[in-house]
Amino acid sequence: MKEDWTKAGPSGLTVDYRGLGTISIEALAHAIIEDLHVLKDEFHISYVRAPRLKIFPSNEYGEDVTIRRPCGGRITFLDTHHYRPACKDYEL
Repeated sequence: MKEDWTKAGPSGLTVDYRGLGTISIEALAHAIIEDLHVLKDEFHISYVRAPRLKIFPSNEYGEDVTIRRPCGGRITFLDTHHYRPACKDYEL
């Protein structure tokens, strides 16, 4: 993990998984969950704002793979399917 710095100060935290190389999506999910536990338990982070996850899909040999929708169009951005945030600014 490293902090992203701007001239105004820290703007967030980057968790870098490049060192893991080509891994399965299950292994990535496990790594993300473990890192979230570290952020919560060791750094006492309870809420986050505007998180993003950038994924470079590949096959098991590390070769780039184009992701397509079932109808054939290419996907470059995927909005989350989790629409029930637990943050305090969420109005019911």
